[in-house]
Amino acid sequence: MARPNLIVNFFFNPPCIRIIGPIKEGTIEKLNNLFPRMTSTASGTKTAPPKFVHEITPAHWHVKLTGQYCDQLGQSMLFLALLDALEEEGGWVLKDTNAITMVDTDAIQQAHHEVLKFFFVKKI
Repeated sequence: MARPNLIVNFFFNPPCIRIIGPIKEGTIEKLNNLFPRMTSTASGTKTAPPKFVHEITPAHWHVKLTGQYCDQLGQSMLFLALLDALEEEGGWVLKDTNAITMVDTDAIQQAHHEVLKFFFVKKI
């Protein structure tokens, strides 16, 4: 029997997170509350914080934290929040990670994008 897989993609900056795989909606709600507070810049107080949206084709959750920025500390805080939420959900084991830095030729301030992928497998 194949183990369930979970893939989490982080794209910086602005932070954009995509979750592919069987994650519980309670975990998504927890991440909705945590992620906007973990960035390096403060979010606007007049607008509602962005929330994960479920897409059908292909099935995944995604959120874009528009107007926010993450330096290395902010990125680490997002990763830690994800790991804590998945540990609380139970059963997920980090199997592998991947990080890529891409040149952004249209950038005004930041000349690159950072993309990180986390691969999890469910314990049986």
